[in-house]
Amino acid sequence: MNDIKLGQYVHGYSLIHLLDPRTKIICCTFIVISILSNHNFWYLLAYLGLILAAIKYSGIPYKSIWRSMRGIRYLLLITFLFQAVLTPGEGLIQLGALSVTREGLSIGLINLLRLVILFLGSILLLMTTTPMKLSAGLEYLLLPLNKIKIPVQHFTTIISISFRFIPTLVEESIIIKDAQRSRGASFDSPKIFSNIKSYLAILIPLLASSMLRAEELAEAMDSRCYGGNPNQYRMQSLKYRRVDIYLIIFMTMVLFMGLFLG
Repeated sequence: MNDIKLGQYVHGYSLIHLLDPRTKIICCTFIVISILSNHNFWYLLAYLGLILAAIKYSGIPYKSIWRSMRGIRYLLLITFLFQAVLTPGEGLIQLGALSVTREGLSIGLINLLRLVILFLGSILLLMTTTPMKLSAGLEYLLLPLNKIKIPVQHFTTIISISFRFIPTLVEESIIIKDAQRSRGASFDSPKIFSNIKSYLAILIPLLASSMLRAEELAEAMDSRCYGGNPNQYRMQSLKYRRVDIYLIIFMTMVLFMGLFLG
């Protein structure tokens, strides 16, 4: 369990794992709508507690989640600082021409909570749902769009392949980072621009490798005459249980509560 990578499916038999993938997709959609339409700090904090409880119940170790969150720590910090400095209001701290405002700190903290909830919710979805089930759930929910000539099957195939290669890309980025460190690259420099330059040395080879991998995958799919037809067998294997209905009802109530409080 210590080698769990970002976005990698974790095998388990918890209630979260056994939920229908459509239920988890619907609940994640409700979460996004709830937190983006609500500015109440305590409501967002309660939502964070709900997500953490679901992670605990799924059996995914918090250490793995914490290691995954370290990858977005700079995004969280920059988001908070920008909101704290660029939001007009009552000044608390003066930093030269810039001023940290009370309203900025409040909005920055709220947006910080939103990003953390979105990240944890997506991680929980990916780590408790296989790519095949996730693709089947998306395909089933989006199937009505076929009536207006939208190629749902191609879209769900792209999504499932993207989810499938997230752990691979994370592992490859670690290998590239170790290789660059052996060549003298510094990723812990106190200078921000030096860190950015070092991480660019990871991003560019990773992007080139991803393009090559995508080309190889496209050739493999073409050689097997992939046509993107609906997978009826895969969709018919999905079945709602009573717990799925109860959870959707509960999340609907939480959504309306958030809209009311917002």
